[in-house]
Amino acid sequence: MDHETKAMFDILNKLDRVDKTTRMVAENAERDVELKMAITQKVNENSIGVQNYRIDIVLQEFAGRQKKFYNIVEGDLILHRELALFETAMGVVKKLMTNKHGGINDLVNFDKEYANNLYEVYMHNTRIKTGKINEDVAQAKLDRAKQKMYEAKNKILKKL
Repeated sequence: MDHETKAMFDILNKLDRVDKTTRMVAENAERDVELKMAITQKVNENSIGVQNYRIDIVLQEFAGRQKKFYNIVEGDLILHRELALFETAMGVVKKLMTNKHGGINDLVNFDKEYANNLYEVYMHNTRIKTGKINEDVAQAKLDRAKQKMYEAKNKILKKL
């Protein structure tokens, strides 16, 4: 075999391996929801599309700061609004894709718990910085709010 024929043969072999790998990934994606989510995502600066769902990223004022919130949209219908954590939004979409609707309300409620405690953390930090309140009391409240915030996030991660 001459050099050019061998080079063409090598290219065709590589393409055949890529084709086989692509088919294998596609077949596995039918059974593995997380893989399917990963290969069907469409990302732009304001949203992430996963199959029939879209997660819109919305900047809003929150405790005197700008924070990203996430809306889950199907078509033109907003299914869930102003989720505080991206993990919650992806978890809800995953449950929608697998028709496991039972855990969605838990995720959304834990997310609200997280957001409420995050708000408290921001407010206690502000009070400590301005010195308008007893610093020891504010620090204790801040620590408790942080603990509750982490607990809420852990509840979310356990439900995923």
